[in-house]
Amino acid sequence: MNRIKRYNTVRYVVRLGNQARGRFPFFMVLFSLSLVWGCGPQINVPPLTLAEASRMEAAANYSKQTYRIEPGDSLSIRYTFHPEMNQEEIVRPDGKISAILVGELSVAGMTAAELSKHLVEQTSHRLRDPEVIVDLVRSSEKTIYVGGEVGRPSAVPYREGLSPLQAILAAGGFRETARLDSVILVRSQGQENDVVSRKINLEEVIVDGVKEQIVLAPHDVIFVPRTAIANANIWVRQHIRDLLPIAVPRLPGL
Repeated sequence: MNRIKRYNTVRYVVRLGNQARGRFPFFMVLFSLSLVWGCGPQINVPPLTLAEASRMEAAANYSKQTYRIEPGDSLSIRYTFHPEMNQEEIVRPDGKISAILVGELSVAGMTAAELSKHLVEQTSHRLRDPEVIVDLVRSSEKTIYVGGEVGRPSAVPYREGLSPLQAILAAGGFRETARLDSVILVRSQGQENDVVSRKINLEEVIVDGVKEQIVLAPHDVIFVPRTAIANANIWVRQHIRDLLPIAVPRLPGL
């Protein structure tokens, strides 16, 4: 599988997860990634640089100014001069709320400022000089998806400051077949469901004590690929060992 095909497949998989966030089973994302990187030992993903780490953190969906509303979020809507219009709404799984005087309104993907402006536009014909303030009261539960060569591929609860290594340890740690120097981070960036994937070297973090370059953001995907020797043993098992009536020894290293 060539590099362009792998990259396009990753974009498609993460886009599906974003479009159905909260409803799309996370293991489908991880299963698809296992197909992308399970084709061989070569990892054609560029390594994460310090400059990119700063940009990726800035684009992550946890800044109050840039946070985009998601299903499950609880919103406070306040009208400065019309308190009878005040309300608190939980964003439904379809990304909508029911706003007074406006009705059904799709808000998922908006920032609080964008929603405030939209409500002003939608109510200005009924209210005199409306001023609307939208605040995020409580955000929905956020998760990190960890898969590949880990003890328990699963969704890990997100918390601010969570690092890739901490998320992997929460998912049962590395298997013996894990390739620690080529862990893949996949992150969605911006409203257009654009994604970026970068390779992270966690071997140097564990062995040499190097500080991790980046902290995770909500809905990040961490994928731990197999080592080359693990892929070789799988090939031997599938093509030779299971077909022969005699025992074939494993390759050393497992």
